[in-house]
Amino acid sequence: MSSDSSEPTQQHMTVDAKEDENKSQFNERTLELEEVGPDTYMSLDLWRPKGNRGVFGGQVIGQAMSAAAKTVESPFRCNSLHCYFLAAGNSDEMIAYEVRRTRQGRSFCSRLVLAKQGGRTIFIATASFQAPEPSSLDHQYAMPKVPPPESLISREEYIRRKQQHTNIHKVSAQQLAERDSLPVEGRVVPLKKNAMGLPVKMMWLRAKGDMSKLDHTHHQAMLAYATDFGLISTASKPHIYNPTSPRPGMGMVVSLDHTIWFHESFRADDWLLYVMESPRAASGRGFAIGRIYRRDGVMVASVAQEGVVRASDTDKEYEPFEFSNKIDYVAPGTSVRAKAKL
Repeated sequence: MSSDSSEPTQQHMTVDAKEDENKSQFNERTLELEEVGPDTYMSLDLWRPKGNRGVFGGQVIGQAMSAAAKTVESPFRCNSLHCYFLAAGNSDEMIAYEVRRTRQGRSFCSRLVLAKQGGRTIFIATASFQAPEPSSLDHQYAMPKVPPPESLISREEYIRRKQQHTNIHKVSAQQLAERDSLPVEGRVVPLKKNAMGLPVKMMWLRAKGDMSKLDHTHHQAMLAYATDFGLISTASKPHIYNPTSPRPGMGMVVSLDHTIWFHESFRADDWLLYVMESPRAASGRGFAIGRIYRRDGVMVASVAQEGVVRASDTDKEYEPFEFSNKIDYVAPGTSVRAKAKL
Protein backbone atom coordinates (compact mmCIF):
# COMPACT_ATOMS: atom_id res chain seq x y z
CA MET A 1 0.00 0.00 0.00
CA SER A 2 3.04 2.23 0.02
CA SER A 3 2.78 5.16 -2.33
CA ASP A 4 4.66 8.38 -2.95
CA SER A 5 1.68 10.02 -4.66
CA SER A 6 0.88 12.10 -1.58
CA GLU A 7 4.33 13.56 -1.05
CA PRO A 8 4.41 17.37 -0.83
CA THR A 9 4.94 18.69 -4.36
CA GLN A 10 5.01 22.04 -6.11
CA GLN A 11 1.79 21.27 -7.99
CA HIS A 12 -1.43 22.04 -6.12
CA MET A 13 -4.57 23.75 -7.38
CA THR A 14 -5.75 26.84 -5.47
CA VAL A 15 -8.86 28.97 -5.86
CA ASP A 16 -7.30 32.23 -4.76
CA ALA A 17 -3.50 32.23 -4.82
CA LYS A 18 -3.07 35.31 -2.60
CA GLU A 19 -5.54 34.12 0.03
CA ASP A 20 -4.02 30.64 -0.13
CA GLU A 21 -0.53 32.03 0.44
CA ASN A 22 -1.72 33.91 3.52
CA LYS A 23 -3.30 30.78 4.94
CA SER A 24 -0.09 28.84 4.33
CA GLN A 25 1.90 31.47 6.19
CA PHE A 26 -0.58 31.19 9.07
CA ASN A 27 -0.13 27.41 9.08
CA GLU A 28 3.63 27.78 9.19
CA ARG A 29 3.50 30.30 12.04
CA THR A 30 1.27 27.99 14.09
CA LEU A 31 4.15 25.53 14.33
CA GLU A 32 7.09 27.88 13.71
CA LEU A 33 9.99 27.81 16.18
CA GLU A 34 12.98 30.04 16.76
CA GLU A 35 16.33 28.48 17.63
CA VAL A 36 17.54 30.08 20.88
CA GLY A 37 20.36 27.69 21.79
CA PRO A 38 21.88 24.28 21.01
CA ASP A 39 18.91 21.95 20.38
CA THR A 40 16.62 24.49 22.08
CA TYR A 41 13.72 26.21 20.33
CA MET A 42 11.10 28.80 21.28
CA SER A 43 7.50 28.99 20.07
CA LEU A 44 6.37 32.13 18.23
CA ASP A 45 2.64 31.61 18.49
CA LEU A 46 0.31 30.06 21.10
CA TRP A 47 -3.47 29.71 21.12
CA ARG A 48 -5.64 29.26 24.19
CA PRO A 49 -9.19 28.35 23.18
CA LYS A 50 -11.90 30.34 24.95
CA GLY A 51 -12.89 28.50 28.11
CA ASN A 52 -9.75 26.33 28.20
CA ARG A 53 -7.43 26.16 31.20
CA GLY A 54 -4.36 26.43 29.00
CA VAL A 55 -3.05 26.59 25.44
CA PHE A 56 -4.34 24.16 22.82
CA GLY A 57 -2.65 20.81 23.35
CA GLY A 58 -2.48 20.03 19.64
CA GLN A 59 -0.30 23.08 19.06
CA VAL A 60 2.13 21.96 21.75
CA ILE A 61 2.21 18.47 20.20
CA GLY A 62 2.92 19.86 16.73
CA GLN A 63 5.60 22.26 17.97
CA ALA A 64 7.31 19.53 20.03
CA MET A 65 7.44 17.30 16.98
CA SER A 66 8.85 20.15 14.88
CA ALA A 67 11.55 20.74 17.51
CA ALA A 68 12.55 17.07 17.56
CA ALA A 69 12.68 16.92 13.75
CA LYS A 70 15.10 19.86 13.62
CA THR A 71 17.74 17.63 15.25
CA VAL A 72 17.27 14.75 12.79
CA GLU A 73 18.85 14.54 9.34
CA SER A 74 17.41 13.06 6.16
CA PRO A 75 16.35 10.37 5.32
CA PHE A 76 14.93 9.77 8.82
CA ARG A 77 11.23 10.51 9.23
CA CYS A 78 9.04 10.51 12.31
CA ASN A 79 7.25 7.19 12.80
CA SER A 80 5.81 7.84 16.27
CA LEU A 81 5.36 10.55 18.88
CA HIS A 82 4.40 9.83 22.52
CA CYS A 83 3.34 12.81 24.63
CA TYR A 84 2.39 13.57 28.23
CA PHE A 85 0.68 16.77 29.38
CA LEU A 86 2.00 17.65 32.85
CA ALA A 87 0.53 21.13 33.36
CA ALA A 88 -1.55 23.66 31.46
CA GLY A 89 0.45 25.99 29.23
CA ASN A 90 0.20 29.77 29.66
CA SER A 91 -0.57 31.65 26.45
CA ASP A 92 1.08 34.79 27.84
CA GLU A 93 4.53 33.18 27.82
CA MET A 94 6.16 31.39 24.91
CA ILE A 95 7.20 27.75 25.37
CA ALA A 96 10.84 26.63 25.21
CA TYR A 97 11.45 23.17 23.71
CA GLU A 98 14.65 21.42 24.81
CA VAL A 99 15.60 18.42 22.67
CA ARG A 100 17.84 15.62 23.91
CA ARG A 101 19.39 13.23 21.39
CA THR A 102 18.73 9.97 23.20
CA ARG A 103 19.68 7.52 20.44
CA GLN A 104 21.08 7.56 16.91
CA GLY A 105 21.03 4.22 15.10
CA ARG A 106 21.20 3.18 11.47
CA SER A 107 17.48 2.34 11.12
CA PHE A 108 15.95 4.31 13.99
CA CYS A 109 16.80 7.29 16.12
CA SER A 110 14.96 8.83 19.05
CA ARG A 111 14.62 12.20 20.72
CA LEU A 112 13.29 13.42 24.08
CA VAL A 113 11.57 16.82 24.11
CA LEU A 114 10.96 18.86 27.27
CA ALA A 115 8.54 21.79 26.93
CA LYS A 116 9.15 24.42 29.59
CA GLN A 117 7.61 27.65 30.84
CA GLY A 118 9.12 29.68 33.67
CA GLY A 119 11.67 26.93 34.30
CA ARG A 120 8.91 24.35 34.85
CA THR A 121 8.38 21.34 32.56
CA ILE A 122 4.76 21.37 31.39
CA PHE A 123 4.96 18.70 28.66
CA ILE A 124 7.27 15.87 27.60
CA ALA A 125 7.44 13.87 24.38
CA THR A 126 9.51 11.06 22.96
CA ALA A 127 9.82 10.93 19.19
CA SER A 128 11.04 8.03 17.06
CA PHE A 129 12.39 8.48 13.54
CA GLN A 130 13.01 5.74 10.96
CA ALA A 131 14.99 5.55 7.77
CA PRO A 132 12.90 4.34 4.77
CA GLU A 133 12.60 0.57 4.76
CA PRO A 134 10.81 -1.67 2.21
CA SER A 135 8.66 -4.47 3.59
CA SER A 136 6.62 -7.35 2.20
CA LEU A 137 4.34 -7.18 5.25
CA ASP A 138 1.57 -4.69 4.54
CA HIS A 139 -2.05 -4.66 5.74
CA GLN A 140 -4.59 -2.24 7.18
CA TYR A 141 -8.20 -1.80 8.27
CA ALA A 142 -10.24 -0.64 5.29
CA MET A 143 -11.51 2.92 5.21
CA PRO A 144 -15.23 3.29 6.04
CA LYS A 145 -17.56 4.22 3.20
CA VAL A 146 -18.56 7.80 3.97
CA PRO A 147 -19.78 10.80 1.97
CA PRO A 148 -17.01 12.85 0.34
CA PRO A 149 -16.04 16.09 2.14
CA GLU A 150 -17.41 18.26 -0.68
CA SER A 151 -20.93 17.03 0.13
CA LEU A 152 -20.73 17.94 3.83
CA ILE A 153 -21.10 21.20 5.74
CA SER A 154 -18.32 22.75 7.81
CA ARG A 155 -17.69 21.58 11.38
CA GLU A 156 -18.78 24.98 12.70
CA GLU A 157 -22.09 24.88 10.82
CA TYR A 158 -22.64 21.28 11.96
CA ILE A 159 -22.24 22.39 15.59
CA ARG A 160 -24.61 25.33 15.09
CA ARG A 161 -27.33 23.06 13.70
CA LYS A 162 -26.78 20.43 16.39
CA GLN A 163 -27.18 23.02 19.12
CA GLN A 164 -30.62 23.94 17.79
CA HIS A 165 -31.91 20.47 18.72
CA THR A 166 -29.84 19.45 21.78
CA ASN A 167 -28.21 21.00 24.82
CA ILE A 168 -24.91 19.29 24.12
CA HIS A 169 -21.69 21.28 24.19
CA LYS A 170 -23.14 24.76 24.00
CA VAL A 171 -20.60 26.77 22.03
CA SER A 172 -20.82 30.53 21.72
CA ALA A 173 -20.74 32.39 18.42
CA GLN A 174 -17.37 33.83 19.48
CA GLN A 175 -15.96 30.33 20.02
CA LEU A 176 -17.26 29.16 16.65
CA ALA A 177 -15.73 32.19 14.93
CA GLU A 178 -12.46 31.48 16.72
CA ARG A 179 -12.44 27.88 15.52
CA ASP A 180 -13.31 28.99 12.00
CA SER A 181 -10.13 31.11 11.95
CA LEU A 182 -7.84 28.17 12.76
CA PRO A 183 -5.37 26.77 10.21
CA VAL A 184 -7.31 23.47 9.98
CA GLU A 185 -10.85 22.99 8.69
CA GLY A 186 -13.14 20.06 9.39
CA ARG A 187 -16.36 18.55 8.07
CA VAL A 188 -18.27 16.18 10.34
CA VAL A 189 -19.58 12.91 8.88
CA PRO A 190 -23.14 12.60 10.28
CA LEU A 191 -24.15 9.33 11.92
CA LYS A 192 -27.59 7.74 11.70
CA LYS A 193 -30.10 9.21 14.11
CA ASN A 194 -30.43 5.96 16.07
CA ALA A 195 -26.67 5.76 16.54
CA MET A 196 -25.97 9.18 18.02
CA GLY A 197 -24.97 7.63 21.35
CA LEU A 198 -22.37 5.39 19.81
CA PRO A 199 -18.86 6.36 21.03
CA VAL A 200 -17.73 6.98 17.46
CA LYS A 201 -17.09 10.13 15.45
CA MET A 202 -15.84 10.66 11.91
CA MET A 203 -14.60 13.90 10.40
CA TRP A 204 -12.77 15.02 7.29
CA LEU A 205 -9.80 17.27 8.10
CA ARG A 206 -7.34 19.34 6.08
CA ALA A 207 -4.98 22.23 6.60
CA LYS A 208 -6.00 25.49 4.96
CA GLY A 209 -3.82 26.87 2.22
CA ASP A 210 -1.22 25.42 -0.11
CA MET A 211 1.49 23.54 1.81
CA SER A 212 3.32 22.25 -1.28
CA LYS A 213 6.44 24.29 -0.46
CA LEU A 214 6.69 22.80 3.04
CA ASP A 215 8.51 19.52 3.65
CA HIS A 216 7.08 16.24 4.97
CA THR A 217 7.98 17.15 8.57
CA HIS A 218 5.64 20.14 8.51
CA HIS A 219 2.84 18.02 7.05
CA GLN A 220 3.32 15.49 9.85
CA ALA A 221 3.42 18.21 12.52
CA MET A 222 0.26 19.84 11.14
CA LEU A 223 -1.58 16.51 11.24
CA ALA A 224 -0.34 15.95 14.81
CA TYR A 225 -1.79 19.38 15.64
CA ALA A 226 -5.16 18.44 14.11
CA THR A 227 -5.48 15.06 15.84
CA ASP A 228 -6.23 16.78 19.16
CA PHE A 229 -9.53 18.15 17.85
CA GLY A 230 -12.44 16.22 19.34
CA LEU A 231 -10.71 12.91 20.05
CA ILE A 232 -11.08 12.63 23.83
CA SER A 233 -14.63 14.06 23.80
CA THR A 234 -15.68 10.88 21.97
CA ALA A 235 -15.66 9.24 25.42
CA SER A 236 -18.59 11.39 26.57
CA LYS A 237 -20.93 10.64 23.65
CA PRO A 238 -22.78 7.61 25.13
CA HIS A 239 -23.74 9.74 28.16
CA ILE A 240 -24.48 13.11 26.57
CA TYR A 241 -26.77 11.67 23.88
CA ASN A 242 -28.85 9.48 26.23
CA PRO A 243 -32.50 10.58 25.71
CA THR A 244 -33.83 8.47 28.60
CA SER A 245 -31.51 9.70 31.35
CA PRO A 246 -30.46 13.12 32.70
CA ARG A 247 -27.59 14.44 30.62
CA PRO A 248 -24.44 15.31 32.53
CA GLY A 249 -22.68 18.60 32.12
CA MET A 250 -19.00 18.02 31.41
CA GLY A 251 -17.07 19.46 34.33
CA MET A 252 -13.62 18.69 32.95
CA VAL A 253 -12.21 17.27 29.73
CA VAL A 254 -8.41 17.50 29.79
CA SER A 255 -5.79 15.49 27.89
CA LEU A 256 -3.35 13.39 29.89
CA ASP A 257 -1.38 11.83 27.07
CA HIS A 258 -1.44 11.65 23.29
CA THR A 259 0.29 9.31 20.86
CA ILE A 260 0.42 9.33 17.08
CA TRP A 261 1.98 6.74 14.75
CA PHE A 262 2.73 7.61 11.12
CA HIS A 263 2.36 4.78 8.61
CA GLU A 264 2.42 6.39 5.15
CA SER A 265 3.14 9.65 3.38
CA PHE A 266 0.34 12.19 2.95
CA ARG A 267 -0.42 15.85 2.40
CA ALA A 268 -1.94 17.70 5.32
CA ASP A 269 -3.61 20.14 2.91
CA ASP A 270 -5.55 17.32 1.24
CA TRP A 271 -8.69 15.94 2.87
CA LEU A 272 -8.00 13.19 5.43
CA LEU A 273 -10.70 11.08 7.10
CA TYR A 274 -10.37 10.94 10.90
CA VAL A 275 -12.24 7.96 12.44
CA MET A 276 -12.49 8.26 16.25
CA GLU A 277 -13.69 5.64 18.76
CA SER A 278 -13.79 5.37 22.55
CA PRO A 279 -13.58 1.76 23.77
CA ARG A 280 -13.71 2.69 27.47
CA ALA A 281 -14.39 5.40 30.04
CA ALA A 282 -14.04 4.81 33.80
CA SER A 283 -12.44 6.18 36.98
CA GLY A 284 -12.68 9.76 35.78
CA ARG A 285 -10.72 8.97 32.62
CA GLY A 286 -11.71 8.44 29.02
CA PHE A 287 -9.75 6.53 26.38
CA ALA A 288 -10.04 7.13 22.64
CA ILE A 289 -8.33 5.86 19.51
CA GLY A 290 -8.28 7.19 15.97
CA ARG A 291 -7.46 6.08 12.45
CA ILE A 292 -6.61 8.52 9.66
CA TYR A 293 -7.03 7.79 5.94
CA ARG A 294 -6.11 9.47 2.70
CA ARG A 295 -8.89 9.90 0.17
CA ASP A 296 -7.53 6.94 -1.80
CA GLY A 297 -8.25 4.68 1.22
CA VAL A 298 -4.69 4.32 2.50
CA MET A 299 -4.43 4.46 6.29
CA VAL A 300 -1.67 6.99 6.99
CA ALA A 301 -1.71 7.35 10.79
CA SER A 302 -3.10 6.01 14.07
CA VAL A 303 -3.79 7.98 17.25
CA ALA A 304 -4.50 7.15 20.91
CA GLN A 305 -5.36 9.50 23.75
CA GLU A 306 -6.38 9.32 27.39
CA GLY A 307 -7.79 12.24 29.32
CA VAL A 308 -9.62 13.33 32.42
CA VAL A 309 -13.35 13.14 31.63
CA ARG A 310 -15.55 14.21 34.54
CA ALA A 311 -19.21 15.15 34.84
CA SER A 312 -19.98 18.43 36.58
CA ASP A 313 -22.18 16.52 39.07
CA THR A 314 -19.71 13.93 40.33
CA ASP A 315 -22.11 12.59 42.96
CA LYS A 316 -24.59 11.36 40.35
CA GLU A 317 -24.45 8.24 38.21
CA TYR A 318 -25.33 8.63 34.56
CA GLU A 319 -26.35 5.68 32.44
CA PRO A 320 -24.78 5.43 28.99
CA PHE A 321 -26.97 5.56 25.92
CA GLU A 322 -28.39 2.10 25.16
CA PHE A 323 -28.11 1.15 21.53
CA SER A 324 -28.49 -2.07 19.61
CA ASN A 325 -28.84 -1.01 15.98
CA LYS A 326 -26.07 -1.91 13.61
CA ILE A 327 -23.83 0.71 12.11
CA ASP A 328 -20.99 0.22 9.64
CA TYR A 329 -18.02 2.15 10.94
CA VAL A 330 -15.04 -0.23 11.08
CA ALA A 331 -14.84 -1.29 7.45
CA PRO A 332 -17.12 -1.67 4.43
CA GLY A 333 -19.29 -4.73 4.94
CA THR A 334 -18.35 -5.08 8.61
CA SER A 335 -21.13 -4.32 11.09
CA VAL A 336 -20.51 -3.81 14.78
CA ARG A 337 -23.31 -4.37 17.29
CA ALA A 338 -22.66 -2.42 20.45
CA LYS A 339 -23.51 -3.91 23.81
CA ALA A 340 -26.41 -2.52 25.81
CA LYS A 341 -24.01 -0.86 28.20
CA LEU A 342 -20.35 -0.06 27.66
